[in-house]
Amino acid sequence: MSAVIVIYNSTALANGALAIDGNQGSQYGFSYDYPTMSDARDRALQECGSGCYIVKTFSNGCAAYAADQAHGSTVYGWATASSSSRARSEALRYCGNYGGANCIVRVWGCNSN
Repeated sequence: MSAVIVIYNSTALANGALAIDGNQGSQYGFSYDYPTMSDARDRALQECGSGCYIVKTFSNGCAAYAADQAHGSTVYGWATASSSSRARSEALRYCGNYGGANCIVRVWGCNSN
């Protein structure tokens, strides 16, 4: 009997997703390094829980989602970038540009390649 060895190359595991709930992201989930986008989306939704939806999918690099925490605000921003710090700062910048007065990063994630 011979063993079957499956080898993934680094570009195959490069799918991620961010999910949040409808309450400015108080519930969230993220995934990274999944072989397919469908798997990445499913994992982020599973981690987030009921009432959640995908706000961003990404291949390679990082993604971040920021939401304005001011009462009643629905302002948000998201971004993808090559590093987590850049993705987070860009998401905050977009949130502020759309009128957010109290934006915070609710969730972020990075693929390993």
